[in-house]
Amino acid sequence: MLSLDEKLTHLEEILRPMGQVLVGYSGGVDSATLAVAAQRVLGEGAICVTADSESYATGELEKAAEITREFGIRHEVVKTRELDNPDYAKNAPNRCYYCKQELFTHMEQLARTLNVNYILYGQNADDIGDFRPGAAAARERGVHAPLAEAGLTKDDVRALAKRWGLTVWDRPAMACLSSRFPYGTPVTAEGLRQIDRAERYLREVGGFDQVRARHHETLSRIELPAEGLTRLLGDSDARRSLMEYLREIGYLQTTVDLCGFRSGSMNEALLSIADSGADEPLFARVNPLLAAHSLLPAAYEQRDQMLILRLPTAAIARLAESPLRSALVAAFADLGLRYIALELDPLDT
Repeated sequence: MLSLDEKLTHLEEILRPMGQVLVGYSGGVDSATLAVAAQRVLGEGAICVTADSESYATGELEKAAEITREFGIRHEVVKTRELDNPDYAKNAPNRCYYCKQELFTHMEQLARTLNVNYILYGQNADDIGDFRPGAAAARERGVHAPLAEAGLTKDDVRALAKRWGLTVWDRPAMACLSSRFPYGTPVTAEGLRQIDRAERYLREVGGFDQVRARHHETLSRIELPAEGLTRLLGDSDARRSLMEYLREIGYLQTTVDLCGFRSGSMNEALLSIADSGADEPLFARVNPLLAAHSLLPAAYEQRDQMLILRLPTAAIARLAESPLRSALVAAFADLGLRYIALELDPLDT
């Protein structure tokens, strides 16, 4: 197994013959590390290119620019219009393919203008084999992935970023806001703005570093890490304030997913799952589980693989206990329910 320094040497050997490169740069740890690596080898021959897109959260473009200024890397911004493409907006599972196509089209135009022969992007070795339609767009356009080619994993990339003093070395992954829409639900500008505002509130007011506000039309399903779930479920004032704010921006129901945060959770709906007791009425399957955990009375409904659950105030507070949440989630998973959306509006209000 190669050491980190051996992989870095390989990366430098890949970059050096290229002379000049455009780096597809989002400001995340992968693309930032690739950009700095390219600059260390190629100097002014390394140029970052960032999309100004409706699908990126407020402030992301400014954060990306901070790193290029700090390291003295030339930074170009291109305006992309993914939503104008019906194939992107309809939000099929290959949506990311059309997003990358849009970005690479702009980068190819810029490359011709600047007389640059190579376009790069930040795929790492761990991404290979994962469900990433954008990688297909890269292969079709001849876009290179030097991090992956050099065998650099996500942990390797973070280690290099920390070594070089990149502030994003330990930053959580930030997928584009369109990833918050379930596949098949059209991506709209209005929905993107709602998601952006919801997640900004959760970060800036709620104090949650890692968050996803999944957009189910008039319902928001919030994913937080276990410690964040424990804190929110145990704080009735925070729950009420969050629910009131999301109602102001257009959500009729505010829920938290008891399964917690996991990157790419929308992809789970693409997996087949056995639906235990599917011929039985929903109450006949759900009520015994809730009763076994002393969580009755309750109201609930099922939407595909999502259970929307409404409980009294005292039961919500009990779910602040991580072991109880875990046991309940495991029991519901056996029924074919991947998403357990707990309403923040208590049943007894």
